[in-house]
Amino acid sequence: MNHFFAYINRMRFIQRWSLMRNSYTENIQEHSHQVAVLAHALALIRRDILGLPSPDPEKCAVAALYHDASEILTGDMPTPIKYYNPEIRTAYKAVERESALAMADLLPPELRAQYAITELCLTYTIDGEPVDISEYLTPDSTIE
Repeated sequence: MNHFFAYINRMRFIQRWSLMRNSYTENIQEHSHQVAVLAHALALIRRDILGLPSPDPEKCAVAALYHDASEILTGDMPTPIKYYNPEIRTAYKAVERESALAMADLLPPELRAQYAITELCLTYTIDGEPVDISEYLTPDSTIE
């Protein structure tokens, strides 16, 4: 058996960094579940209530479950550091990408295409181009 799912199971051990003091620490598994619930609901609201074009709600939920999977290998970088300046952001994105590709390499070759999340981040394909789902979940955004 491969190690991908064993690594995914370790998400519960990776603590998230927070800007505020919390009553308890949150891990990336809890966070990913919350993001998946929210992404699914927002895509449904966008499509079914607002009548706007929307990415598939189920694909949004699945993508959200894996959006921080690269942090299994890197840990969760504090946001103020991650976005401190363009050089640090670019360097961190490169580290995230390498980590995500290492995680994807753990999948059996037969399953890699089914996951279709080559960088295991919150992306979705519209007309063959990957896009950031968060850009399309707000009511004032448009899918062209």
